[in-house]
Amino acid sequence: MKTPQQLSREAIEEFRAIYQEEFGKLLSDDEVQEIALRLLRFFGILNGSHSDETTLR
Repeated sequence: MKTPQQLSREAIEEFRAIYQEEFGKLLSDDEVQEIALRLLRFFGILNGSHSDETTLR
């Protein structure tokens, strides 16, 4: 999975709503971009690690 460089307006609004519901904090667009992209990169790393494990077996 390739991580996008920027989120769409729809993705920003959806992530902002989820984050606010879960943590009670309203994020700015810049904060949403930073947190969401870090999260996507993190899951990309996990996904890559998982596929490496299965090829080693």
